[in-house]
Amino acid sequence: MSTDERFKKLLAADPATLAKVDAVLTGTATDKPTDPGDRRLLTQTAAAEVLGVSRTTIFRMTRDGRLPAVEIRQGRLRIPSKAITELVGEG
Repeated sequence: MSTDERFKKLLAADPATLAKVDAVLTGTATDKPTDPGDRRLLTQTAAAEVLGVSRTTIFRMTRDGRLPAVEIRQGRLRIPSKAITELVGEG
């Protein structure tokens, strides 16, 4: 976006947007930063330890779709820690 386009958008902005811009420019912005959440990926062994089950059980749960998994490369699965937290919360 060019500088001219930015100025045009700024001149056409509504009062609420201008207030946000002012807050950012003065360093008084009060919006809390967004929480990206827990983005860790656990090995099947680590997930099994956290849940207190065997690695084979984790494999079966991912295969059956009861536990989501991310394939980081062929044959290498990682379990999102958020999925473990949600699974424990259901029980």
